[in-house]
Amino acid sequence: MRTIFSFGLLACATVALTPLGCGATVRQLAQQDDRPRVPDATAERLRACVDELGGELRGGYYTFDVTVKVDEDGHVADVESKGVPHTELATCMRIALRGMTVPEELLRLRKLRLSESTAPPAERGLVGHPALVVVAIALADLIIEAAPIVVVIAASVEIGKSEIAEAGRKKKDDICTAHLKDCLMSDLAGKRGEHWRATLCYACHKQCRPNKEWPKKPIPLGDELVSCQY
Repeated sequence: MRTIFSFGLLACATVALTPLGCGATVRQLAQQDDRPRVPDATAERLRACVDELGGELRGGYYTFDVTVKVDEDGHVADVESKGVPHTELATCMRIALRGMTVPEELLRLRKLRLSESTAPPAERGLVGHPALVVVAIALADLIIEAAPIVVVIAASVEIGKSEIAEAGRKKKDDICTAHLKDCLMSDLAGKRGEHWRATLCYACHKQCRPNKEWPKKPIPLGDELVSCQY
Protein backbone atom coordinates (compact mmCIF):
# COMPACT_ATOMS: atom_id res chain seq x y z
CA MET A 1 0.00 0.00 0.00
CA ARG A 2 2.86 2.36 0.78
CA THR A 3 4.27 1.97 -2.74
CA ILE A 4 0.85 2.51 -4.36
CA PHE A 5 0.30 5.57 -2.17
CA SER A 6 3.63 7.02 -3.22
CA PHE A 7 2.97 6.50 -6.92
CA GLY A 8 -0.52 7.91 -6.65
CA LEU A 9 0.77 11.16 -5.24
CA LEU A 10 3.69 11.67 -7.60
CA ALA A 11 1.67 13.56 -10.17
CA CYS A 12 -0.39 15.74 -7.84
CA ALA A 13 1.64 16.42 -4.71
CA THR A 14 3.10 19.81 -3.93
CA VAL A 15 6.70 19.03 -3.11
CA ALA A 16 9.78 20.67 -1.72
CA LEU A 17 12.34 20.43 -4.50
CA THR A 18 15.98 20.14 -3.49
CA PRO A 19 18.47 20.26 -6.33
CA LEU A 20 21.46 18.37 -5.02
CA GLY A 21 23.48 18.12 -8.19
CA CYS A 22 23.62 19.00 -11.86
CA GLY A 23 21.86 15.81 -13.05
CA ALA A 24 19.25 13.93 -11.04
CA THR A 25 17.18 15.81 -8.47
CA VAL A 26 15.67 14.76 -5.14
CA ARG A 27 12.28 15.70 -3.77
CA GLN A 28 10.01 14.64 -0.92
CA LEU A 29 6.24 14.21 -0.89
CA ALA A 30 4.70 17.17 0.92
CA GLN A 31 2.07 14.86 2.47
CA GLN A 32 4.85 13.06 4.34
CA ASP A 33 6.42 16.13 5.97
CA ASP A 34 5.56 14.72 9.39
CA ARG A 35 7.94 11.78 8.86
CA PRO A 36 11.66 11.94 9.67
CA ARG A 37 13.76 12.59 6.57
CA VAL A 38 16.77 10.84 5.12
CA PRO A 39 19.77 13.05 6.04
CA ASP A 40 20.79 15.44 3.27
CA ALA A 41 24.28 13.94 2.93
CA THR A 42 22.81 10.47 2.40
CA ALA A 43 20.20 11.82 -0.01
CA GLU A 44 23.02 13.34 -2.05
CA ARG A 45 24.87 10.00 -2.18
CA LEU A 46 21.68 8.27 -3.30
CA ARG A 47 21.12 10.93 -5.95
CA ALA A 48 24.66 10.40 -7.20
CA CYS A 49 23.98 6.65 -7.52
CA VAL A 50 20.96 7.29 -9.72
CA ASP A 51 22.77 9.99 -11.69
CA GLU A 52 25.65 7.63 -12.39
CA LEU A 53 23.89 4.32 -12.95
CA GLY A 54 20.23 5.11 -13.61
CA GLY A 55 20.92 5.53 -17.31
CA GLU A 56 21.07 1.75 -17.62
CA LEU A 57 17.40 1.41 -16.62
CA ARG A 58 14.47 1.65 -19.00
CA GLY A 59 12.29 4.72 -18.62
CA GLY A 60 9.61 4.48 -15.93
CA TYR A 61 9.04 4.38 -12.16
CA TYR A 62 11.05 2.18 -9.79
CA THR A 63 10.58 1.69 -6.05
CA PHE A 64 13.55 0.83 -3.85
CA ASP A 65 12.18 -0.64 -0.60
CA VAL A 66 14.89 -0.54 2.03
CA THR A 67 15.19 -1.30 5.73
CA VAL A 68 18.14 0.20 7.60
CA LYS A 69 18.92 -1.80 10.74
CA VAL A 70 20.43 0.34 13.49
CA ASP A 71 21.52 -0.35 17.05
CA GLU A 72 20.41 1.77 20.00
CA ASP A 73 23.62 3.80 19.79
CA GLY A 74 22.83 4.89 16.23
CA HIS A 75 25.28 2.65 14.34
CA VAL A 76 24.03 1.17 11.06
CA ALA A 77 24.44 -2.60 11.26
CA ASP A 78 22.84 -3.80 8.05
CA VAL A 79 20.76 -2.69 5.07
CA GLU A 80 18.13 -4.93 3.47
CA SER A 81 16.59 -3.93 0.17
CA LYS A 82 14.49 -5.00 -2.79
CA GLY A 83 12.93 -3.43 -5.84
CA VAL A 84 15.68 -2.07 -8.11
CA PRO A 85 16.31 -4.40 -11.08
CA HIS A 86 19.92 -3.32 -11.47
CA THR A 87 22.57 -4.88 -9.26
CA GLU A 88 25.14 -2.08 -9.40
CA LEU A 89 22.55 0.62 -8.65
CA ALA A 90 21.09 -1.37 -5.76
CA THR A 91 24.59 -1.97 -4.37
CA CYS A 92 25.48 1.70 -4.67
CA MET A 93 22.34 2.67 -2.76
CA ARG A 94 22.98 0.14 0.01
CA ILE A 95 26.53 1.45 0.44
CA ALA A 96 25.17 5.00 0.67
CA LEU A 97 22.68 3.95 3.35
CA ARG A 98 25.31 1.95 5.26
CA GLY A 99 27.20 5.23 5.66
CA MET A 100 24.16 7.13 6.94
CA THR A 101 24.47 9.09 10.17
CA VAL A 102 21.31 8.30 12.11
CA PRO A 103 19.60 11.52 13.29
CA GLU A 104 19.25 11.93 17.06
CA GLU A 105 15.53 12.44 16.61
CA LEU A 106 15.13 8.79 15.57
CA LEU A 107 16.93 7.54 18.68
CA ARG A 108 14.77 9.80 20.85
CA LEU A 109 11.66 8.56 19.05
CA ARG A 110 12.61 4.97 19.82
CA LYS A 111 12.95 5.76 23.53
CA LEU A 112 9.60 7.53 23.46
CA ARG A 113 7.85 4.60 21.81
CA LEU A 114 9.41 2.12 24.21
CA SER A 115 8.28 4.20 27.18
CA GLU A 116 4.77 4.37 25.69
CA SER A 117 4.71 0.58 25.46
CA THR A 118 4.08 0.51 29.21
CA ALA A 119 0.68 2.13 28.60
CA PRO A 120 -2.53 0.50 29.88
CA PRO A 121 -3.70 -2.62 27.99
CA ALA A 122 -6.43 -0.67 26.19
CA GLU A 123 -3.80 1.52 24.57
CA ARG A 124 -1.08 -1.07 24.14
CA GLY A 125 -2.31 -2.19 20.73
CA LEU A 126 -1.33 1.19 19.34
CA VAL A 127 2.17 1.45 20.74
CA GLY A 128 3.49 -2.06 21.08
CA HIS A 129 4.37 -4.46 23.85
CA PRO A 130 6.62 -3.86 26.90
CA ALA A 131 8.95 -6.60 25.67
CA LEU A 132 9.40 -4.77 22.34
CA VAL A 133 13.05 -4.79 21.30
CA VAL A 134 12.94 -3.31 17.81
CA VAL A 135 11.18 -0.08 16.84
CA ALA A 136 10.46 0.49 13.14
CA ILE A 137 10.24 4.10 11.95
CA ALA A 138 9.15 4.97 8.41
CA LEU A 139 11.10 7.79 6.75
CA ALA A 140 9.65 10.21 4.23
CA ASP A 141 9.96 8.79 0.73
CA LEU A 142 12.69 10.23 -1.45
CA ILE A 143 11.84 10.74 -5.12
CA ILE A 144 14.90 10.90 -7.35
CA GLU A 145 14.20 12.08 -10.89
CA ALA A 146 16.68 11.51 -13.70
CA ALA A 147 14.69 11.58 -16.92
CA PRO A 148 13.40 9.27 -18.23
CA ILE A 149 13.32 7.42 -14.88
CA VAL A 150 11.95 8.16 -11.43
CA VAL A 151 13.24 6.19 -8.44
CA VAL A 152 11.21 6.24 -5.20
CA ILE A 153 13.22 5.27 -2.12
CA ALA A 154 10.79 4.00 0.51
CA ALA A 155 13.02 3.65 3.55
CA SER A 156 12.41 2.65 7.13
CA VAL A 157 14.77 2.43 10.08
CA GLU A 158 14.64 -0.46 12.56
CA ILE A 159 16.34 0.44 15.83
CA GLY A 160 17.08 -2.47 18.13
CA LYS A 161 19.21 -3.51 21.05
CA SER A 162 22.95 -3.25 20.49
CA GLU A 163 23.54 -6.98 20.89
CA ILE A 164 20.94 -7.78 18.22
CA ALA A 165 22.32 -5.24 15.76
CA GLU A 166 25.84 -6.45 16.48
CA ALA A 167 24.85 -9.90 15.24
CA GLY A 168 23.78 -8.31 11.97
CA ARG A 169 27.00 -6.32 11.76
CA LYS A 170 29.06 -9.49 12.06
CA LYS A 171 27.22 -11.13 9.17
CA LYS A 172 29.81 -11.74 6.48
CA ASP A 173 29.66 -9.25 3.64
CA ASP A 174 29.58 -10.51 0.10
CA ILE A 175 33.21 -10.46 -1.06
CA CYS A 176 32.38 -8.57 -4.27
CA THR A 177 30.44 -5.89 -2.39
CA ALA A 178 33.29 -5.51 0.10
CA HIS A 179 35.75 -5.00 -2.76
CA LEU A 180 33.39 -2.53 -4.43
CA LYS A 181 33.28 -0.42 -1.27
CA ASP A 182 37.09 -0.32 -1.16
CA CYS A 183 37.32 0.37 -4.88
CA LEU A 184 34.96 3.35 -4.62
CA MET A 185 37.30 4.85 -2.02
CA SER A 186 40.33 4.47 -4.29
CA ASP A 187 41.70 6.27 -7.36
CA LEU A 188 40.08 3.60 -9.53
CA ALA A 189 36.69 5.23 -8.83
CA GLY A 190 37.77 8.14 -11.03
CA LYS A 191 38.29 5.96 -14.11
CA ARG A 192 35.53 5.56 -16.67
CA GLY A 193 33.58 2.31 -16.72
CA GLU A 194 31.09 0.85 -19.18
CA HIS A 195 29.60 4.26 -19.99
CA TRP A 196 30.63 7.86 -19.37
CA ARG A 197 28.78 8.22 -16.04
CA ALA A 198 29.87 4.89 -14.53
CA THR A 199 33.17 4.22 -12.81
CA LEU A 200 35.45 1.30 -13.53
CA CYS A 201 34.66 -0.10 -10.07
CA TYR A 202 31.18 -1.19 -11.19
CA ALA A 203 32.54 -2.96 -14.27
CA CYS A 204 34.96 -4.84 -12.02
CA HIS A 205 32.14 -5.65 -9.59
CA LYS A 206 30.09 -7.11 -12.45
CA GLN A 207 33.04 -9.36 -13.38
CA CYS A 208 33.46 -10.39 -9.73
CA ARG A 209 29.91 -11.64 -9.12
CA PRO A 210 29.96 -14.88 -11.16
CA ASN A 211 33.22 -16.12 -9.59
CA LYS A 212 32.96 -14.45 -6.17
CA GLU A 213 36.49 -13.14 -6.70
CA TRP A 214 37.68 -9.64 -7.55
CA PRO A 215 39.40 -9.75 -10.97
CA LYS A 216 43.14 -10.25 -10.65
CA LYS A 217 43.72 -10.06 -14.40
CA PRO A 218 42.73 -7.13 -16.64
CA ILE A 219 39.13 -7.23 -17.85
CA PRO A 220 37.83 -6.30 -21.32
CA LEU A 221 36.30 -2.85 -21.48
CA GLY A 222 35.48 -1.59 -24.94
CA ASP A 223 38.49 -2.19 -27.17
CA GLU A 224 41.04 -2.49 -24.37
CA LEU A 225 41.95 -4.45 -21.25
CA VAL A 226 41.92 -2.58 -17.94
CA SER A 227 43.12 -3.54 -14.49
CA CYS A 228 40.78 -3.78 -11.49
CA GLN A 229 43.60 -3.56 -8.97
CA TYR A 230 43.23 -0.56 -6.66
